[in-house]
Amino acid sequence: MILQIDGIQAHVETLGARGSQLLLLHGWGPSSVSLEKHLLPLGHALKHGHHITMVDFPGHGSSGQPPGSWGVPQYAQWLLRLMDELALRRIDIIAHSFGGRVALYLAAKHPERIKRMVLTGCAGIRPKRGLQSRLRGTLFKVGKGAADALARVPAFKPNMEKMKDALRKETASADYLATPEALRGSFSRIVTDNLRPLLSLIDQPTLLVWGEDDTATPLWMGRVMQRELKQATLLIYEKDDHFAYLNQLARFANAADAFLERGEQT
Repeated sequence: MILQIDGIQAHVETLGARGSQLLLLHGWGPSSVSLEKHLLPLGHALKHGHHITMVDFPGHGSSGQPPGSWGVPQYAQWLLRLMDELALRRIDIIAHSFGGRVALYLAAKHPERIKRMVLTGCAGIRPKRGLQSRLRGTLFKVGKGAADALARVPAFKPNMEKMKDALRKETASADYLATPEALRGSFSRIVTDNLRPLLSLIDQPTLLVWGEDDTATPLWMGRVMQRELKQATLLIYEKDDHFAYLNQLARFANAADAFLERGEQT
């Protein structure tokens, strides 16, 4: 189904008719991530015990584009309005990666709307910057400063955008370059937003599921969340990656269902 939320087309799918209200949120990846690919298989695995809602975030799948550069708060507020439209008053959430950022923000800022959370490969903690990352950042700042100075010279001005584009390609991360240009401002805001200060504010029971070999959101992030959230349990899927929840779909669905229905972790 297609809805209009704050003037943005929202692609929403629902499954199941009985049980608790459960919202599934996907990760970041405007070129490749969508509810149909990353949420629908899980939705079918859980539909017999829950009333499930899935949504493409703005800029993803069949939903429309956000009007400008959005950070986590803007995505969260848009999602709240979608929840209001669908009469989702107090819900459980299963969220992956970027979707986990939004879930954490909602749980901290609007605790009355969230009962329990299952977060897998959850983003939100600023990564430790290695030497290579610091060097890339320094190179970009120096290069941008030089480009801005050259832009004041008439002979260089016509080629300035090409020079800046080449600089971005040399210094930007692969994830940034894979993001469509219209959403790169949002991507930059999202990845620099550190949600760690919110963890101690979150009371909701939370199940964390992590792939041992996750390189996008390394396992140390899951351990931090386990320590700093008030009610958190961490499950580690050995020799698995950032998409452990899809790679071991039946196992993940069973663990999530047990947690949401009986408070057990398996």
